[in-house]
Amino acid sequence: MISFKSKTLQNKKEKFVNLTLNKETKKFDIVGSSFSGEAPLENAIGNWWSHKILQASSQISPISGSIKEQMVTFVGKEKIIINSEEYETDHFKLTSKDMTLTDDKRLNFDIWLDKKTSLIVKVTYQRMGNWEYRLKNYE
Repeated sequence: MISFKSKTLQNKKEKFVNLTLNKETKKFDIVGSSFSGEAPLENAIGNWWSHKILQASSQISPISGSIKEQMVTFVGKEKIIINSEEYETDHFKLTSKDMTLTDDKRLNFDIWLDKKTSLIVKVTYQRMGNWEYRLKNYE
């Protein structure tokens, strides 16, 4: 990724991040509402549609630019059905490494990865309600 920008209104607060790849330092330059500075390229940029999020030890928030250390735990193999299609998945739990973070800052997600395609097909979490993302289609 060369650059990423976002602007979000969350809880009546404007959050933002401007992230660019610095080719000279081989790091990400981040200007965000929660963090400004450099970050190593090993950080995953938080999103639920790249399996790389499951391989990283930390992620950059796509909303505020904050960097959060994470732990990924294998829960088990599961067959799930989405839109009448069955997937053989690996179920993972992605949590914050620092469990002293407040609940609204803590990572706590369940992620199902289709091993056949290496696509994340489902993500669930509870923050300001119950959320479930399901892959509808891909090309």
